[in-house]
Amino acid sequence: MKVLICDDDKYIADEIQSKLTEFTDKHKIYFDIDVFYNGVAPMKSDASYDMAFIDIEMPQVNGLTLAAHLKAFNPNIIIFIITSHESYLDDAMDLDVFRYLSKPIDNDRFFRALNTAINYYHSNTQIITLEYYDEYYSVFTSDIVYITIEERKAVIITRQKKYYTNKKLSYWKEKLKDYDYFAQPHYSYLVNLRYVSDFNKTQLNIKVDLKTETLPISQRNYSNFKKAYFAYIGV
Repeated sequence: MKVLICDDDKYIADEIQSKLTEFTDKHKIYFDIDVFYNGVAPMKSDASYDMAFIDIEMPQVNGLTLAAHLKAFNPNIIIFIITSHESYLDDAMDLDVFRYLSKPIDNDRFFRALNTAINYYHSNTQIITLEYYDEYYSVFTSDIVYITIEERKAVIITRQKKYYTNKKLSYWKEKLKDYDYFAQPHYSYLVNLRYVSDFNKTQLNIKVDLKTETLPISQRNYSNFKKAYFAYIGV
């Protein structure tokens, strides 16, 4: 999951990041975290986040303005409002805020709310377990950008990091066949269509946030890939 933390109180922002790291260590669910200490910088970005922790009272750009900006890029973003006051809560309700966290942040309440958020996110996507020798990781299918082959084994590229697996690409193709957002443009690639920005008969472009990567399309797979892509976007 891609997560934004934005609070002009550096102690609070760093505390939230530390709690997310603690959650990762315990549950093996990884967060790709961006931390900002004001609302100006993230307002200039067109990055899409799955979850955000936002201080409601910040100079220049307040939390409500930033939350609305983030919603424009991902209407399903899970937003936690961090506040010491309740005067803004009525306005925040209009943004469909997921939870409110009061300062100072209560540790038990934070992890209860985070667990609820993860379960909510899970209900709108799916989690698969990756095995690599004695290591096990949980990955959201929506975070998988593409799967490819290295040394005859599948490698899973997510928005956060790269995972090696003990399985072949054919295994993951079968495992993910019921998800209509995966397609195979080439014998050595399985691609998440949500990240495809454009394609032609020989290649496609994957875009994650502001980074673009080009992958091949084989002549043999082009027709089926094109059909899958247009079905995915509803054309």
